[in-house]
Amino acid sequence: MKVNFNLAGEDVAVIEIWEDKVPLLAQTIRESLPFATYLQHGKLTGDLLLMQTKFLSDWENIFYPEDLAAEVAESGTEIRGAVSYYGPRQQISIMYGNDIPAEPLPVSAIGWVVEGADQLELIGMKTWLEPGTRVWLTLLDETDTQTDTESAAA
Repeated sequence: MKVNFNLAGEDVAVIEIWEDKVPLLAQTIRESLPFATYLQHGKLTGDLLLMQTKFLSDWENIFYPEDLAAEVAESGTEIRGAVSYYGPRQQISIMYGNDIPAEPLPVSAIGWVVEGADQLELIGMKTWLEPGTRVWLTLLDETDTQTDTESAAA
């Protein structure tokens, strides 16, 4: 499933949600779309954009950022574009860079930014300074490049 990430009226990224790895979360997300939220920056959690969701769901495909930080440092893997869900706070997060601080709390790895990851670094810097930009998340019709947001505006 692909989700359009529209920031302040501009389509900036496409997120692929892994339906095979997080089937319950993916279904919950699908049923919740479209919805609007506000973009925040994780002040103590590295290069991380945060969005409050309107749903609550259990963990699936769990990992610990503390373990991931060590693995990435050891292997030189790029983590930019990783998308996670943190159930207790009802937040979707997007890594826009490769700074992963050690944090001993579990999250669900739910997907990847498949288009627009290059724009996210600039968005992350702007969000650090001025949080609260409105975000629309909509289901992207994979047979058509037009998003639900554009269809609703037409």
